[in-house]
Amino acid sequence: MTKIFTTKKLEKIIKKKVEEKSLDVENIFGKWNASVLYIARKKCLIFINSKSFYSVIIPRFSMSELEKIDLLFIDNFYSQLIFEKINVDLEFIVDNIGEISFHKTDNDKKITGIINYNISKVDYLKYDYEIFNSSVIREITKKLNIPPFKQLGWKLPNEVMSEIIKTTSV
Repeated sequence: MTKIFTTKKLEKIIKKKVEEKSLDVENIFGKWNASVLYIARKKCLIFINSKSFYSVIIPRFSMSELEKIDLLFIDNFYSQLIFEKINVDLEFIVDNIGEISFHKTDNDKKITGIINYNISKVDYLKYDYEIFNSSVIREITKKLNIPPFKQLGWKLPNEVMSEIIKTTSV
């Protein structure tokens, strides 16, 4: 089971999916935190992995897709890994993500800071593009996954995510 902790802003949008309590079952990816951001006046969801600071963005999210948000997350996570040339099998991702549950914020200041940093970076990067489609969003997200972080021992988020996948899939 994968726990995704939402910011208050996102919680207001997806309140039907937010659960009060659930079982604590740890998986290889650990927990994720999520928030909402707007790119070209379109609502997007940004997810940050707590172990690797790896980012995933679901572009053009609408309320009609709320019931299949689990599938959207897995699909966008897998697509982002493939876009960044991290070799992984979809079945491996589905098996290790498992069931997804959304929860109220866990007030993790470190991850909240990284979410805010990434949102401000997206606001800056979006001026480099004239149109916004899925491949542009993937490219922007790739740029979020390449700066090194001190908390990761100066490693890159996509490098740490690749290590997590390689050590588990062997």
